[in-house]
Amino acid sequence: MSKLDDFTDAYAELETRVRQAMVEHFDDLCGLCTACCCRTDICEEASQSAFLARLLARQGLSADAMDDRFGWLGTEGCTLEFGRPPVCYAFFCDELLARLPDEDTRLVTRVLGKLMDYIGEEAVEGCHLVDIADPDLLEKIDLEPLAERLEEAEAAFEVAIQFFETGRLGRSDRELLEAIPLGE
Repeated sequence: MSKLDDFTDAYAELETRVRQAMVEHFDDLCGLCTACCCRTDICEEASQSAFLARLLARQGLSADAMDDRFGWLGTEGCTLEFGRPPVCYAFFCDELLARLPDEDTRLVTRVLGKLMDYIGEEAVEGCHLVDIADPDLLEKIDLEPLAERLEEAEAAFEVAIQFFETGRLGRSDRELLEAIPLGE
């Protein structure tokens, strides 16, 4: 197994956990709304990206399995376990953010949504990991910085889960969350 395969496995595992957490905490609002997830152009990124296409293949899917009208959206939401474009996690509508009880919850929520995007930043020559279309280029990426960001994202994810369970953030928790830039 190659280093890229190991990284891809770890990425898919974290993405699955992020997706599950988001469904658990936000499905009551997001599960009823198709305003964000009904654009096939966003879904197409999963097949245009060499990295996301690898993740689709691990699920036994290919670009031609995507519905022309609804993309990967099914009656219960997105049908992808992992391999979604990072924007699928990063976007939170004003209504959802307004329903959150306080600033700490909004911070944790926004960091949770940013994790998958953060991991792939600057993969090669200023290009995000999911923007790489050439599969051969994936094999040439220096995975060390991506693996370091993956570790930071995993640590921030654990803080988010702990916060959702306890409602508390310590100083060291905030420092871990602040390692994930929100790009405002």
